[in-house]
Amino acid sequence: MFKLTSLILLIHVIGSSQDHPGSPQMQLEHYKTKPDPPVDKVHVLTGLDVLLDKKMDLIQGKSVALVTNHTGIDKLGIPNYKHLANMKDIDLKVIFSPEHGLFGEAGAGEKVSYTKKDSRLPKVISLYGSMRKPTAEMLSGINLIIYDIQDIGTRFYTYITTLGLVMEVAGELDIPVLVLDRPNPIRGDIIEGPVLNLEFQSFVGYYPISIRYGGTVGDLAKKIIKQNWIPKVPDLTVIPSEGW
Repeated sequence: MFKLTSLILLIHVIGSSQDHPGSPQMQLEHYKTKPDPPVDKVHVLTGLDVLLDKKMDLIQGKSVALVTNHTGIDKLGIPNYKHLANMKDIDLKVIFSPEHGLFGEAGAGEKVSYTKKDSRLPKVISLYGSMRKPTAEMLSGINLIIYDIQDIGTRFYTYITTLGLVMEVAGELDIPVLVLDRPNPIRGDIIEGPVLNLEFQSFVGYYPISIRYGGTVGDLAKKIIKQNWIPKVPDLTVIPSEGW
């Protein structure tokens, strides 16, 4: 009798739990059928997109050196150098590539060299091979340097070191620099980690900034000038992202 009563109670409890609106089973069914809440679409434009859409006057008639890699694409995935090379009133003379190469083809710390001329591209020079900084000869005839590389918001990504070295030589040669900004994928409003002690300065840690430095590459370029981290500063213009 006791066993029969216990079995009846167990069946009742199981049945009640399955029907109860607060049971895990009912909650699961609820979330299966509940539609996702509406989300407003946010259209983010990078500095490159903004340049192409409404800031072309900044580069018209210029002889350009472009510092970029495979991340320098517009909202349709078209590389920046293809846009510039196809513009009649812009002379894209040279492309400088950072660590990992123009196409992201090289591993971390692997030296890159472009010795063969690609007929589809202007001259390409690696800034992660025998040299890390453009020379005056390489920049002969250039009257604008454009920097357009996606960063990840951390100090040890060497792209921002390349940015500073390019700005440094631009200041020495009195060549304006245009930074096409891009969003910080780990947010631009949070700073975390210790600040670099410059006794340990290297190519993977070049500025006295936190590991997670906050802001964007454009913000950092402005800070390089404001903090006098380079001896002679260039005329700097930053085209910020929109919608971010």
